[in-house]
Amino acid sequence: MKRFFLIAVLFSMGALCSAQSENDSKKISVSPYANLGFNIIVNTASKEKSAPTPVNFAGGMGAIIDITDFITLEPRLDFWAMYYLFDGKDALPAEIEQRTASVLCFMLDVPVGFNFRKGNHTFTPGAGLGILMRFAFLSSGVKPDDHGATGSAQGDAEKIASWFWGKGRFLYPEVFFAWDYRISEKLRAGLTARIYLSLGSIIDGKGLDATIINLSTRFVF
Repeated sequence: MKRFFLIAVLFSMGALCSAQSENDSKKISVSPYANLGFNIIVNTASKEKSAPTPVNFAGGMGAIIDITDFITLEPRLDFWAMYYLFDGKDALPAEIEQRTASVLCFMLDVPVGFNFRKGNHTFTPGAGLGILMRFAFLSSGVKPDDHGATGSAQGDAEKIASWFWGKGRFLYPEVFFAWDYRISEKLRAGLTARIYLSLGSIIDGKGLDATIINLSTRFVF
């Protein structure tokens, strides 16, 4: 089910970009971009059993789809990796010494942006919904039968993998702000700031826990 979900959203993203780029009659343009930056992930769990607020390098790609001169769709897919442990109830970010699972993280979002242009500058606030797809597997150097909260490390890794998909923990409402500067007709460079709120943490009554703050540079072609 998870694999089907991942394939479906990626296919939908590609189909949307393709359809929009081919629709010349509506004068809809598509500008791809590459981005590189880092995530600050808020962690309110006790530091005695979990890692401090993690900071992870993240990179990816996306596109700016001009629907009108004012409104854009900005699909984007980011990637980063983390370590996690299971404390018997929740999956928590872990430092390398405490790790049980290595986790590959993919954030897919298609926010709507509103563009304000002044000379070569474009300022774009916007909002949307992110889908965080996380895939956990036993970390290198951790043995399946090592001690874990479930009785074994392998059992903990499996709990971590399923925990990510429960209670809406993969849904992240977001707001963002981007600034781009036109260097030439075919190249823009800029900065983006994004805040993703964890719907799962809100449902669990944990407030801003697992909030993701993303800061990155991007090059638009």
